[in-house]
Amino acid sequence: MKKRVAILLFASIVVSLAACSKNDNETGNYGKNPKTAVPEDLVGYWLAGSTSIGSFWGYDGSYQGAGFELAIGYMLFKDGRAREYFYYTNTNSGCRSQVLGYKEGTVEVDVNNGTVKFHSASGNYRGYQSCGGSDNGKSKAYGAAELYPQKKVAYEGIEFKRENGKVKSWHIYYDDGSSLDFTKTQEPQQ
Repeated sequence: MKKRVAILLFASIVVSLAACSKNDNETGNYGKNPKTAVPEDLVGYWLAGSTSIGSFWGYDGSYQGAGFELAIGYMLFKDGRAREYFYYTNTNSGCRSQVLGYKEGTVEVDVNNGTVKFHSASGNYRGYQSCGGSDNGKSKAYGAAELYPQKKVAYEGIEFKRENGKVKSWHIYYDDGSSLDFTKTQEPQQ
């Protein structure tokens, strides 16, 4: 009897210590990939996106091409943890496809050199196809090929625009004159 009580006491102490050592803000599977502290003015949710407004049907009734929407967002935490949100839709020949993805990982931010690197450790996605799809709405885990180190996400040449000394937006410019423009907003609710 004393041996059983001692084992139960030991087990409860181990469980209590484990619970105390885990910070509530560190729930999830962020992994142990490279990370840096995130500057205070970059902590929060940053969103960029685009829409093809010249798509679908023209005013004359002719088909104008596939329409799409693309959005990507990052929730950055001071300790280098991060979440990535991804949304994509495409309309082609009257069929609409959608993908919504979510990943947890770590981030390396270097404001002076204009770089942000996201290292995903876990995540899931779900999709929908209006013209049929057996997996519509079913959540699927990302495989190793879609996570770090196989999948690398690195933004370079970022222009961090400041207002009153704080970053208010960040922009990645492409050779074709387009840009990916991140602004701070509210993180989506899961």
